[in-house]
Amino acid sequence: MEKVYDVHVHYTFDIPLKEKIEIFKDEFSQTKTEKFCFLSLPHHASKGGVLFDCCQNVSGLFLKKTFSPNAYAFAGLEHPENHLDSEKVARDFLTQAKTYLSVGFDGIKMLEGYPSLVKNWNLGVDDKVYDEFYSFMEKNGYPVLMHVANPTQNWDLKNASAQAIKDGRVYDSSYPTKSSLINQVFNVLKKFPNLKLTLAHFGFLSDDVEKAESFLSYPNTTFDLTPGGEQLINMGKNWESWLKLWQKYSDRILYGTDFYAFPKDEKWQENFLRRPNFVRQFIETNGEFDYVDGRFRGVFLDANLREKIYRENFVKLLDKPKEISTDYLKKTAEELLTRSNKEKEKDDLNYVLNNL
Repeated sequence: MEKVYDVHVHYTFDIPLKEKIEIFKDEFSQTKTEKFCFLSLPHHASKGGVLFDCCQNVSGLFLKKTFSPNAYAFAGLEHPENHLDSEKVARDFLTQAKTYLSVGFDGIKMLEGYPSLVKNWNLGVDDKVYDEFYSFMEKNGYPVLMHVANPTQNWDLKNASAQAIKDGRVYDSSYPTKSSLINQVFNVLKKFPNLKLTLAHFGFLSDDVEKAESFLSYPNTTFDLTPGGEQLINMGKNWESWLKLWQKYSDRILYGTDFYAFPKDEKWQENFLRRPNFVRQFIETNGEFDYVDGRFRGVFLDANLREKIYRENFVKLLDKPKEISTDYLKKTAEELLTRSNKEKEKDDLNYVLNNL
């Protein structure tokens, strides 16, 4: 099994931080994941609205410290309860970005293009409230990894997957359309054409080669391969066209899996191996496999292309990890302890403070 560098790792399961670290050690070892980037998700979209996790950023930076020198971390912007004072919010986003990139984070993760968040906040990723933030990121060459939209079938209840329906990831006319969300990304790039922007899940563009190539026509744009469920299966059905794009932009595609520290129950290995195995079976074999509710055939990429996707492009995008400010971690964890009223959060924050 080849070693891989995974640009898309999360840590949102409700597991104590100390336990997550031990689980990640086992999972990274079993999958030969040698370098990895922890992505913060302070805000989650749920059926009940938007949930906020105040510990996501500090936990991500602490995970980077724990797994140094092989780990990287992207912070997430923390949003106010409302965005009515757009000038104030814009200043705050800029201040957050400047702080995060000065204390050891290597970039910014944006879930802000997720349909439920766009609807709840009534805020597209191309809103002017983000302009100062994007300008700062572009000027300094800092990377942004963005989730925008979701699989096309999630806008069609008849064709949406059973899991999407169960999770509430299906969208009626009260949600923004997929095309409008994708157009927002291009609006951002028109204003900030040199932005280092990575779209997660290949931008959910597996049904539109031309749109994917239009995105890659900007000089600093990249895709990650994190499974959105359908995209690699869809690409395999039109592989001749997609292979040309993968070869033409071989230095713009990153290995990613939506890796998590899964609970160590009876389905632990099945759960954490599902996505890495899917991506690697697609890339490294020409066999036939099942993934969730779809079947696919591997495309067996040559060794040079695998080297770029698995390792080289990660290093090209992120270079060396930024130095972590232990003072920032200590100060932030102490401040959050004064605000938190959840025992799990307090336990994690105390663990951070006791292990700096």
